[in-house]
Amino acid sequence: MKSLSRERKDKTTLNSIVMISAWGLIIVISSFIFMYVGRWIDVNFNTEPAFMIGMLFLGICLCVFRLYKEGVEKTQRIYRQDRTA
Repeated sequence: MKSLSRERKDKTTLNSIVMISAWGLIIVISSFIFMYVGRWIDVNFNTEPAFMIGMLFLGICLCVFRLYKEGVEKTQRIYRQDRTA
């Protein structure tokens, strides 16, 4: 029984590490997408670099907020599992 519980915790930990690592890639990709959209708006409305900087900041903030929210949820889930075990 103990080895099954330990194995489950190891898989949960590994899954968490992989998900957090994936967030690095998500932050980079979303930053480029938001920056590109902001640049496109700036070029079309002649407002350089206001929208590009604003959209880049918005993209990074949204990703960091979502990463934080996921981290809190995972921490609570692990805490509940430890209390029931």
